[in-house]
Amino acid sequence: LDWQYGTYVWPCAVVLAQYLWTHRRSLAGKRVLEVGAGVSLPGVVAAKCGAEVVLSDGEELPHCLQSCRRSCRANRLPHVPVLGLTWGRVSPELLALPPIDIILGSDVFFDPKDFEDILTTVYFLLEKNPHAQFWTTYQVR
Repeated sequence: LDWQYGTYVWPCAVVLAQYLWTHRRSLAGKRVLEVGAGVSLPGVVAAKCGAEVVLSDGEELPHCLQSCRRSCRANRLPHVPVLGLTWGRVSPELLALPPIDIILGSDVFFDPKDFEDILTTVYFLLEKNPHAQFWTTYQVR
């Protein structure tokens, strides 16, 4: 994929952000991790609604991580951590994550070759956080 894919707000991010806004009253104080965040629209909305958010994208995609940081700065959210997490890889960063209530993934199911890795990562997080939920939006392609 072209590196610019991580710097574009895809329609699925808008749909997930709208869902978060609709449920904003339930987000205050929740611990949220956005995976494959890109420009981080859903994560930014969750943070603006009072959630404790961690944004993540592939550790091998520094432009995406920088995009997450830019979104945080533009939205006056300098306290939101941005982590490099590679789907399918159990890294020290993944192991060190604090407890999570909600995992966000907007359009992470875009390339079938990544499905197993993203599901492995989400499964690991749900096993570690049995009460957590995975909120995702995807576009059938």
